Amino acid sequence: MKTHRIAARAAAAVVAVVAILTGSALLSAPAASAEPGEYRITSDVPTLAELNAQIRFLVATSASDEAKAANLEGGMDAVVVPRTVYRLGLFRAPLGSSEVTGPETHTATEHTAMLRTSSSGRPALAVEVTWKRIDGTWKLANSSLCAGVDAVGLSIPCTF
Repeated sequence: MKTHRIAARAAAAVVAVVAILTGSALLSAPAASAEPGEYRITSDVPTLAELNAQIRFLVATSASDEAKAANLEGGMDAVVVPRTVYRLGLFRAPLGSSEVTGPETHTATEHTAMLRTSSSGRPALAVEVTWKRIDGTWKLANSSLCAGVDAVGLSIPCTF
């Protein structure tokens, strides 16, 4: 009986730790978030931390299509790309990773940086990625999604 109570307390502690870590990860995102499961970059000049968080949000979380669409120039039509990459697990642990790095360029409506990705069984990639500021939110440009589709060899038509 005593062992059963200790095991139950240990399980409860693990659940509490996971809840705390999950909550703190959502709350520590550098961009404004209306609710958990949403992410938007609204700063005048996006930081590398914000851009990295957005890429992770798009390809390494199970957020809704609507939440992901809010981060894409092509909106709902373009969600097929991050949804497919997420389902394949290409650029998230344990199969791979991604990192947004410099050099960066910036204008009032466009920002570029380098996206470096790796995935098990595939060559590492380094591509220039563009974000566009649309209605006050930095969104991953269609041209960058299409370049990524081509680079990875996904059979997704770039019609968004």
